[in-house]
Amino acid sequence: MGVPSAGRAEVRTARWSPAGHAGLEARSASPGSLNPAGAPVCAASLPAAPAHAAPSVAGGLQVQIGPLADPGALALEWQALEREAAPSFFTSWTWMACWLEHLDGAAARRLLLLRVQEGGRTVGLGLWSRRTLRRLRCLPSRALLLHATGRPELDDLSAEHNALLARADIAGAVETAAFAALLERCPGVDQVVVPRASVLQPAVAALAVRAGLRLRSTPEPAYRIDLQGLGTPGARPYLDTLGTATRSTVRRSLRLYEALGPLRLDVAGSVPEALHFLERLAHWHQRVWRARGLPGAFANQRFEAFHRRLVARGFDTGAIRLLRLRAGAHDVGLLYAFVHRGQMLAYQSGLCLDVVERNHHPGLALHALAVQHAADVGLSGYDLMAGEARYKRQLANICYPMLTWSLHRPGPALWLEEGWRALKRRAAGWTPAAAGHEVPGP
Repeated sequence: MGVPSAGRAEVRTARWSPAGHAGLEARSASPGSLNPAGAPVCAASLPAAPAHAAPSVAGGLQVQIGPLADPGALALEWQALEREAAPSFFTSWTWMACWLEHLDGAAARRLLLLRVQEGGRTVGLGLWSRRTLRRLRCLPSRALLLHATGRPELDDLSAEHNALLARADIAGAVETAAFAALLERCPGVDQVVVPRASVLQPAVAALAVRAGLRLRSTPEPAYRIDLQGLGTPGARPYLDTLGTATRSTVRRSLRLYEALGPLRLDVAGSVPEALHFLERLAHWHQRVWRARGLPGAFANQRFEAFHRRLVARGFDTGAIRLLRLRAGAHDVGLLYAFVHRGQMLAYQSGLCLDVVERNHHPGLALHALAVQHAADVGLSGYDLMAGEARYKRQLANICYPMLTWSLHRPGPALWLEEGWRALKRRAAGWTPAAAGHEVPGP
C-alpha cells in the first residue's frame, strides 16, 4: 500500500454534548471543487494529528480520531462494515484501497482515521486529510477533507457520492457523532469539507445550527437513467423511450456507422482484455482533448496508474466493466464503467471522431447501446454522474444534485471573506434566486 505506517496510533478522548450550542448563519458558496471557499490551497502550517485522548462519546456512540497506522488492518475492518452499510462505489474498499495506494508519502502522512463504535463494534469509518486552504488567496484556513487531499494532481479522480462509511440503519446518528467529535477534538481546524456528496444528513445541518457554524453547500447537476422495466421480456427498447429529436439523432448516427460494417458492442471478458480496452480508451480520449488544446484526464500519469490498479483489483468481482463499440474494423468509442448495487456508473469514455466525415455523435451512440446492455443484464440504473452536459440531458430521465458541502467556524478570516463576497454580489446585481443552495439561519 502507498500509506506508510505511522507507528502505534493513540486516539483522542472527549465527551460530546450538544447542549450549549446556538446560532447558524448559512451562506451560499460560489461554485468550486474541493474548496467551497473558492480558494487555492497550500501546504503550510497544518493542524497536528489528534493523538492523545480517549474516544468521544455521543448517544452511546464512541468516536476515535487518530493517524492511520495500519492500512492492512483497516482493509478487514472496512470490508466488514461494508456488509452492514450502503456504500457507494467510491466508498467501497475496491476504490478506497486503490486511493490509498494512489497517495504519495506526504499525502498519506496527513491522513486521519475516524472510527465510530457502538458497544465495541465499528459502525462508522472515514479518512480525513489535513490541508491548509486559502480564503481570498491570502488568508490561511486549516481544513479537514473527507476522502480527498486538496491537491489537484491527486484529486482529479472525480470521486462522487462521497460520505462516511456508516452502518445503514444509524447512518444519520453516526455522521452527527463523527462531525461533532471532529469539531470538538480538532479545535485548530477552521473548516470541514465533504466533496461531491449525494446526501447532506439533516442531523448534520441541525448540528451546524446548534454549534453556531456556517454551512455552505454548492450543488451541481448529476444525471441518471432509471432502467426499471426496460430489461424485461416484451419491454420497449431504451431507444424508443427517448425524445423524438434525440431518438432520431441516435438512429441516424447508428446508420452512418453501420455503413462501415456491422455494429458490435464488445464487453471485456478478462483483466488483460479490460486493460487493453482501457489503453485504447485513453488513446482516443487524449486525442480528442489535445485537439482542443487541453491536456485530458490521462495526461496525469498517476490518474492512469490508479485506474490500471482499479481494473486489476475490481474486474474479477464484477465491479469494473469496459465496453467497446465497433463498426466493422473501426473503433467508434470505448466506455469505462463501474457496476455497484444494481447501477452502472459511466465514468469515462474515449471517442473516435474521425471515423466518418459527417456529424455522427459517437458518444450518443455509445451510451445508447451501453444503456440497453445494462438493462439487458438486469441492472436497475445507468448513472451518467455529475457535470452539466447536453448529452446527459438528452439521455437521462432523472436529474439529482451532487453537493460539495462544508462546515466553517466563524472567525475574522471567514468574516472578511463573506464581506468581500457580499460586495462582489452587490456589484454583480446578485439576487437570492441566483445564488447556490442556502440553508436559512434561525
